[in-house]
Amino acid sequence: MINIERLKRIPDAGPFFYFRGCFVNNVYPGIEAATRFVFEKLGVDYVVSEDQTCCGTPEFNSLNSDIVLTCVVGRNTSIISEKTPFVLTDCNGCYSSFHMAESLMEDPAISVKTKKILKKIGRKFEEVEVIHIADFFYKKINEIVRKTAMTLGNLKLAVHYGCHYSHVNGEKGLDSVENPSFIEEMIEKLGGEPVEYTEKILCCGFGGIQQTVHKTISYAVTQKKLDSIHEAVAEAIVVICPYCFNVLDKYQGNLLDIEMLDYPIPVIHISQLLALLMGAEPEKLGFQMHRIPVDNIIKKLAPKESVVTQG
Repeated sequence: MINIERLKRIPDAGPFFYFRGCFVNNVYPGIEAATRFVFEKLGVDYVVSEDQTCCGTPEFNSLNSDIVLTCVVGRNTSIISEKTPFVLTDCNGCYSSFHMAESLMEDPAISVKTKKILKKIGRKFEEVEVIHIADFFYKKINEIVRKTAMTLGNLKLAVHYGCHYSHVNGEKGLDSVENPSFIEEMIEKLGGEPVEYTEKILCCGFGGIQQTVHKTISYAVTQKKLDSIHEAVAEAIVVICPYCFNVLDKYQGNLLDIEMLDYPIPVIHISQLLALLMGAEPEKLGFQMHRIPVDNIIKKLAPKESVVTQG
């Protein structure tokens, strides 16, 4: 069930600070291009800053230090607050880093030490409202539908929300932790068919650094996830996180190479999907970086006037 109070706290048009995660910026710039395209179509007022750094997730996962995370996030919130108190991010890792650091700062010992360190560089931990891009798109879905040139043409789509997004849910989140469904609602409004599958809340297989330190187990989780999606006869997977995208796309390709899978399922980020429907040129959305081609997704899209309702 949608958290109406959370939805109300999301501004309609900004101004927002667009926090560009490292993985998007350096590995999948097509996701950033897609997000910016949708912003422009919606008339969203947003700013960026070259002074922002990594969100802190990689450092936190590798060093496992609370102070590392609060200091990195605190420096970023100090920069953000100079422009606006509202942050949009298209990465689950960035999203959870901000919220995790905010929770850690409730510990007096961590708070005092973090403030002392940040003061040395002329910064302080500021309160900002961090909004996942998927939540914002849900808030704007009716306007998005009005501004689309294409529909999903009854494309059958499985949604993967991702652990780092779900961990923030509850009172702070937009939807249920156990069975979120707002992306499926968006898919229906955009002319697609959401597909339910048994392993919907299972991790993509990345698991922080598990893809590196326990590769065999990690691959097994990814395989289980993909098998479940395949059994549900989904034609593609929609993700809201570039890390999850990387695992389900790139490592799916690896599994195909070693014959642990025998079916390719295209993966697409929600920003890329919406940009396509709103008229973006596919070659500008970074699809050349995808291991599993998305040609079948693009071919299935249909002009609004040509859609035939099934029933």
